[in-house]
Amino acid sequence: MLWVYALDLQTRYANGEEHGLNLEFIEGPELKNLLAAGVECLDANKEEINDLNVFPVPDGDTGTNMVLTLQAALREAQQASDEVKDILERAARGSLMGARGNSGVIVSQFFRGFARAVGDAPRLGTQEIAKGIEGASKLAYQAIRKPVEGTILTIVREAAAKARELQKDKLPLADFLVQIYQHILEVLEKTPEMLPILKQAGVVDAGAKGLCYFCQGFVEALKGENIRPLPAAERKAPAVPADAQTIVDYKIEDEHELDPDKIVYRYCTEFILKGEKLSIEQIRKDLAPHGDSMIVVGDTQLAKVHIHTNNPGLVLDYMVRLGEMTSIKIDNMVEQSRERLAKLGTAANPPAPAVKKKIGITAVVAGKGLQKIFRDLGADEIIEGGQTMNPSTEELYRAVSRIQAEQVIILPNNKNVIMAAGQVQALTETPVTVIPSKTIPQGISALMAYNAEAGIKKNREAMSKAIKSVITGEVTFAVRNSSFNGLEIQEGDIIGLKEGDIICVGKKPSTVLLDLLKKSLKKDDEALITVYYGHDIDGKEAEKLIPEIEEAFPAAEVEVYEGGQPFYYYIVSVE
Repeated sequence: MLWVYALDLQTRYANGEEHGLNLEFIEGPELKNLLAAGVECLDANKEEINDLNVFPVPDGDTGTNMVLTLQAALREAQQASDEVKDILERAARGSLMGARGNSGVIVSQFFRGFARAVGDAPRLGTQEIAKGIEGASKLAYQAIRKPVEGTILTIVREAAAKARELQKDKLPLADFLVQIYQHILEVLEKTPEMLPILKQAGVVDAGAKGLCYFCQGFVEALKGENIRPLPAAERKAPAVPADAQTIVDYKIEDEHELDPDKIVYRYCTEFILKGEKLSIEQIRKDLAPHGDSMIVVGDTQLAKVHIHTNNPGLVLDYMVRLGEMTSIKIDNMVEQSRERLAKLGTAANPPAPAVKKKIGITAVVAGKGLQKIFRDLGADEIIEGGQTMNPSTEELYRAVSRIQAEQVIILPNNKNVIMAAGQVQALTETPVTVIPSKTIPQGISALMAYNAEAGIKKNREAMSKAIKSVITGEVTFAVRNSSFNGLEIQEGDIIGLKEGDIICVGKKPSTVLLDLLKKSLKKDDEALITVYYGHDIDGKEAEKLIPEIEEAFPAAEVEVYEGGQPFYYYIVSVE
């Protein structure tokens, strides 16, 4: 337990049993190591953070989002010079580009605020750290329109307050940081009292605990443990067991020699995956919808993966849940092909640049059926993601950059993507407008309201109004036992959500869908009910629902479409 560890650590410091690095100041090289230790500790405990989701739905990804965000910050920091300013600025940039989910965006603001507040300081002592945490707290709160206490924001604010308080005591650096760490653990235990939904679920805030784990790694490194955790790329892959399938080096002939205009999947992504009880066949099956030229070879402990994809971040996000990746390599085949063609002299007459359209649209969507619907409705770029697969700020930025338009609209279609989308404007000169769609039905409704002939202001008004006119229902499965809204839920139960709240539970997806609709509509309501069925539902089974829904709501119009979305058996829109 973090709390027990903090008490033990403070006792040993008080007794003189721990000396660690005994630093008065943190110089650049030590800062890189301490950051690495913090990321290592969070990574080792990310599944615990994922499991802290207050709802029993399959979207517990706070730990994964925070790890991926901090790993992006660490990669940049390790490429910096040994100057503190350069390290912090590179970490801030990396965390911004790699930010995933709300927790990741807040972490990125923490780094940016810390770097700004510390400024040109050549090294970090207690005064600089206190100033940095204060700056981190202020910027993190500014990033949230309606800050909620009992979350990661509270941890950062309380850390800043404790750092100010300790300034008068003139403590050694290690003692200073240990006492801040102990204080935020005390605050963590109180978060359920600050946020009723946490108390109801019987958990502490996931983002807050994630930050505490990062701080734990930082403190452990100060006391001499894990002081040089190697970056993933430097770790040696374990030896392959004698009876295992050999993992061979391979090359797909001429895989990067394609005409750049004919390349369907842009990024050649490959890496080695180390894990426990890996299923090579399951990995192949899960990756198949996301690219081509796929090769997955190995055994239950070690696999080599190669795939051409348009979303390497999604692939890596999936893989990080299975184990530890090394030798990660991502190549942009379009750029490589253009460079090769230029060298061969075949690019002497490049095509004229495309004429920019007035407004472009990019949307975050999971599921082939839903992606086709969004494209048919006018989306120029689709980012594969959503629930459990939050795209990073960089992925959103790249999608915006690929659109030849004077202005771009982003449809996040998930509440955990909205903040990351909001960071894109700072990275591009193209004006970006985020329509705060929290669900797929809201995104579709917004696209239906889009008018290509109107300006951005009128479209923003019309699309923002449209997302408020639709009711979203979802049918999924419970990932753990829980009690919510008076419902006793067992792991594996089928649950129905209306606007994110669990309102019914059952054993069959179709039964729960009907129950969900009956709790959302009156029998005689005139409405358009649109059902999108997921990849686990057979199309014929879904079509059988039409007469049942029409019988329950005779005044309603019912439509059923293939969505192909993962995790959610049905997504339903009521207008």
